[in-house]
Amino acid sequence: MTYLPLFWETGSSSVGAKPFLGQSTGIGFGWNHPLWFSLLTALFAGLLVWFVIKKKYRHQQRQKPAVNPEAEARILQQQKLILELQLHNDQLKISKENLHLSISEKDRFISILIHDLRSPLRYLYKNTAYLFRNWKRDSHAELDDLITEINNSTQQIHFLTEEMTYWIAAQDHTYRIRLKEYSLLAIANELEDLYIENILQQGNTLQLDIPVLMKINTDKVVLKTILRNLLDTANKNTDDGIIIIQARQAYQKVIITVLNNGVGVSPTLLQDINHYFSTSEAMPGLNTQFGHEIIRDFARLLKATVLYETPENGGLSVSLTLPH
Repeated sequence: MTYLPLFWETGSSSVGAKPFLGQSTGIGFGWNHPLWFSLLTALFAGLLVWFVIKKKYRHQQRQKPAVNPEAEARILQQQKLILELQLHNDQLKISKENLHLSISEKDRFISILIHDLRSPLRYLYKNTAYLFRNWKRDSHAELDDLITEINNSTQQIHFLTEEMTYWIAAQDHTYRIRLKEYSLLAIANELEDLYIENILQQGNTLQLDIPVLMKINTDKVVLKTILRNLLDTANKNTDDGIIIIQARQAYQKVIITVLNNGVGVSPTLLQDINHYFSTSEAMPGLNTQFGHEIIRDFARLLKATVLYETPENGGLSVSLTLPH
């Protein structure tokens, strides 16, 4: 390797010249080289950054509060209380909504009850007032008609209060129906005995088309209540006509149908009625009678379905399909 001298003696020839003692005899860089300055600058900057970061970290450590177990326990307890308060608040909102719903249902029930009681009470008041004034001078035939109307009015009130009692009991989730095998014709005969005066007063005729040996496993009180309301509705909407209660068995079902040749209903109302009985929705203007509530709720207790139809010859047909 060949070395070139950096410093030479003054005045000497280039040939054979020797470098001064302590001077570099090869290519390199001295302390005044620019690279040394760059290295020192970078090192200084690194030290400065490290110093700043360390100072900042120590400051944060001094600012950080000391760990206090009691304070942490209080914080956890407060957080737990906040969660419990939020839960109670949500429960109160649900309770408030349920309360509003309950009040609304009670108001609607009272409205329905007053509507159903108004008619028989009005007839009862009017007829008893007339009887009080004229019972001495009226003929036996007139008195007989008047007493029949009074009997029908009191009978309707009696049926309504009994059905209301059963219906209120059925609203309890613990209520259980009592299934037993009964003769369907015997149940229909009992209904005829109870309601024949009302039917005759409207000028109607009741026909029973039920096989003598037909049995049904059901809750007698619940089924009789449904059929009585269907019979009452048919009688109210029929004058000098025919009402038929018929029954037939289809597969594992028993279908009981109450027909009449009265005024019937429009196709639109028929659709609304079937929608009402197939859902839990309220139908303003439709369920203004307590009988509608009774039929729908009691049919569901028996796992039965209700279907309204318009026969070809007019009138109305209501079918109650029950499990056999």
